[in-house]
Amino acid sequence: VRQREYLLEISRALTAQLDLNSVLRRILNAAAELLSSNVGLIVLRQDDGSFAPRASYGIPAPLLSIFAPLWADAPERDGHGNWIVPGLDRKVAAITRTGEFGLRYTVALPMIVGDQLVGLIYIFRAYSGMYSANDRQVMQSFADQAAIAVHNAQLYQQVSREKQRLDAIIDATADGVLILDTALRITVFNRALSRLLNVDADQVI
Repeated sequence: VRQREYLLEISRALTAQLDLNSVLRRILNAAAELLSSNVGLIVLRQDDGSFAPRASYGIPAPLLSIFAPLWADAPERDGHGNWIVPGLDRKVAAITRTGEFGLRYTVALPMIVGDQLVGLIYIFRAYSGMYSANDRQVMQSFADQAAIAVHNAQLYQQVSREKQRLDAIIDATADGVLILDTALRITVFNRALSRLLNVDADQVI
């Protein structure tokens, strides 16, 4: 029941906001609590193809750099086409020796949209014991939700950047430009038109 409630809460968050950081933190905190985990981490692919952390659980900010080996190498596909982290066990063992986390078991969940890897969720436990089939199903649900959050936020950012670019072009053109919405309200009144008519654009809008 708690798993279902958490998933519903996160689904509502995805439709209610496009703040990627807050959605990822909510996903990670819920996953860590449900799976009795002490430490969790989400890393996302950047525009240049590298990976970087975007949300963490149970990791003090000054110690986050200790986990850098996890995103130093790009994930790879195994013989079955699944995404894996090269040398994951070795890297986690090195992190455990460096810090005071005592990590005993780790799972890395790929966040995939279509065929594109957008990031990974790492869930760590400080005690021995494999994750059950139900645990993995729940974690994959969180990974799917996180992948949707990343995809939506990236689309929103692309649209915002395109709008800013078009606004700059319209405002810089020498021709007077006026744009109306479907209710015939003025939404754009560029500087050239303001000079031609000798009126203030903000007042017109």
